Amino acid sequence: MQCEKKKRDGKPCRAQARAGNKHCALHAEPGRAKELGRRGGHRRTVYRPEALKEFEAPKTAADVRDLLAESIIEVRAGKLDPKVANALGYLGTSLLRALETADFERQLDLLERRSIREEDMVFQSNDPASNP
Repeated sequence: MQCEKKKRDGKPCRAQARAGNKHCALHAEPGRAKELGRRGGHRRTVYRPEALKEFEAPKTAADVRDLLAESIIEVRAGKLDPKVANALGYLGTSLLRALETADFERQLDLLERRSIREEDMVFQSNDPASNP
């Protein structure tokens, strides 16, 4: 059964009526829609980006750890929107992978340079022209 009330614009409410009632959940309890709207508005206004702690761009795994730890605290204190914290977690994971890859690249570069130096030393010691 459909709700018998009309919306503010005069059109009939299209919601299903509650069992044993002629009205939907919102029309059966006057003020319920207002209360739900107030709660939703309050939830959206709690998070103020200007109140968040300033952070430099993380450059190390420890920096990412600190940023994520601070974000956890701010979510629990109601200062940071959980959706923003979720995005930070995702971005933090991506940044950690990038840092790890950069570290592997640095180590590989060092090994390659060492290998080239060792090859040069072996080549010079086996070159009869360099040994008079």
